[in-house]
Amino acid sequence: MKRLENKVAVVTGGGSGLGKAISLEFAWEGADVVVVSNVKKEAESVAKEVCSFGRQGIAFVVDVTDVGAVNKMADEVIKKFGRADILVTSAGIMGARTFITSTSVEDWRKTIEINLNAAFYCIKAFLPKMMEQKSGRFITISSTSGKLPTGMDSDYAASKNGVISLTRSLAVELGLFGLNGITANAICPGSTATPMINAITEHMRPLTGEDPETFIRTRIASKCLQQRLLDPVEIAYMAVYLASDDARGVTGQAMNVCAGTVLY
Repeated sequence: MKRLENKVAVVTGGGSGLGKAISLEFAWEGADVVVVSNVKKEAESVAKEVCSFGRQGIAFVVDVTDVGAVNKMADEVIKKFGRADILVTSAGIMGARTFITSTSVEDWRKTIEINLNAAFYCIKAFLPKMMEQKSGRFITISSTSGKLPTGMDSDYAASKNGVISLTRSLAVELGLFGLNGITANAICPGSTATPMINAITEHMRPLTGEDPETFIRTRIASKCLQQRLLDPVEIAYMAVYLASDDARGVTGQAMNVCAGTVLY
């Protein structure tokens, strides 16, 4: 039996990168997947791939910083399926990638709004239904930067550290309510071969004059023990585990999948 057989999963940022990998792995494991993205073509493409696994794949084009749109999406998901078993908040941006002295207030607010506030909006939208069900899985996507910031990373690191604290606070509150059937965990990926890492490389490498391959090897992959970028599916495997009954005793954790970038 598939580990997520007949579960209903909602994945924000599901149209590309980690969200896409998680959506497809969830479908492979038997879940119906609601693919949420602000890019219609990407959401529809991933939803179509979900259907190729014999599961229902539904595309929602949503700006996750729009509280009204998020609430409407949650209502429509519950109306269609009658439940929501898994929420993954994977939508995010790379941030300003500059020194604090050069980070504009607008860039700071944008990064916090998309990476942290939107996760809160989505959790708040789906939490009442999961509390009613007394079952569910909340999985947020943080980053090793949320544990070990680097230079030119302040807005991104702050947002991802906030995601960890938000997730742990949710886990504590679920415990206070005695809702042991609901868990809340964060995943902290290291540098992963996604469009975001390519964007970071193109943004940062002019400072060194290195070609993309050299920059990734010497400035990014060299920071982890395994000296490599992760494959998005490696993050998806952790998401499947946390979403499954196997992880029913795991809550309030920030799980590193980072090839040895962070050791705590």
